[in-house]
Amino acid sequence: MGDSPVARPPRVLVPELAAHRGSSEEILFRKEERNHVRSRRLRDGSEVVVLDGKGLRARGKLTRSGAAVAHLSFEEEVGEPANRVTIALACAEPARVEWAIEKGTECGAAAFVLLDAERSQRSHVAALSKRIPRLVRIAEEATKQCDRTIVPVVEGPKSIEEFLRGLREERLVVADPSGSSLREAGGPMPSRRTRVLSERSEFTREGAGASAGRELVVAIGPEGGFAPAEISSFAEKSPVFLSLGPRILRLETAVVAALVRLVEPA
Repeated sequence: MGDSPVARPPRVLVPELAAHRGSSEEILFRKEERNHVRSRRLRDGSEVVVLDGKGLRARGKLTRSGAAVAHLSFEEEVGEPANRVTIALACAEPARVEWAIEKGTECGAAAFVLLDAERSQRSHVAALSKRIPRLVRIAEEATKQCDRTIVPVVEGPKSIEEFLRGLREERLVVADPSGSSLREAGGPMPSRRTRVLSERSEFTREGAGASAGRELVVAIGPEGGFAPAEISSFAEKSPVFLSLGPRILRLETAVVAALVRLVEPA
């Protein structure tokens, strides 16, 4: 019997891909990518999709027994959502944060910022501080698996104050069970949030994804939610407080629920 057909070419990451545009030279893979390719038991001449993780994409042929690629043909960027959504994620149990980054990448997150929230456990903050390289690798693998072109940035942990100072023109959305839903077009706000009434009405009337090209930052708190002082700090940025539904979601589930609602136009 012949070889089984490959469902789709494997994806490999080559951060320096741009430097090889227009070149006929072979590109040697990093160790992780060599191992990935060889685990597929492919032969020289097999096709692979090459990504730089920043938006550049090409197809090429394996050489050197899976250690390199050549004969590149560059393609258009694919797999990226219409809206750029950054997830600001409170530090929690590392395994749950890893799951959130993997599935959040698959759902279209543009970046992740870990937050050192008041209700985050100190041991979790310390552990995640040491796991940033691992979290980046998880985002890389998820990008390849779901056929995106851009690998989300993963950074932090940052204090709430540092995170808020870094915001520019992005619209801030705070996931909150008592917030408004995307379908609402008005109605009373909780008294602590009357300052954001006009912003909330515009947001919910149009819908977060009503038009493509939005820059959104979604803050998702730890178990128990953000502390009152943190809510007050957010309120100074005139955010939208957004409900993700009638049920209380775990942190990693909230990431998926938020992205499903926000990454594509309504």
